[in-house]
Amino acid sequence: MAKRFDVGSRLSEPTYGLGAVIAVEDAYLRIDFDEHGVKKFLTSLATFVSSKEPAPNRAGRRKRKTAVKSSKTKTTRASKRTSVKKKNSVYSQLKSKAVKAAKKAKARAPR
Repeated sequence: MAKRFDVGSRLSEPTYGLGAVIAVEDAYLRIDFDEHGVKKFLTSLATFVSSKEPAPNRAGRRKRKTAVKSSKTKTTRASKRTSVKKKNSVYSQLKSKAVKAAKKAKARAPR
């Protein structure tokens, strides 16, 4: 029968060392290791040993930054699309003027 660990209990795993249980799922344990972060283990296959050693101080550990959605970003994207459309229309106008000028020059040329 597999050992049962509760959330918050400290344990040791041979590969990752000391850690704390942060979640107990059906057949899995999620463990936040002191030096290796969060790992998920199949309880029936992993070997754990209970530990009485307290968790280290994690003042230096930083959390991931999450993206912040803002209306400013949407406006910037919209204005970029508008400027691209303007550039395309200016380009097409120049191109059509060049084509017209070439046709006129061809029509004026003696045969």
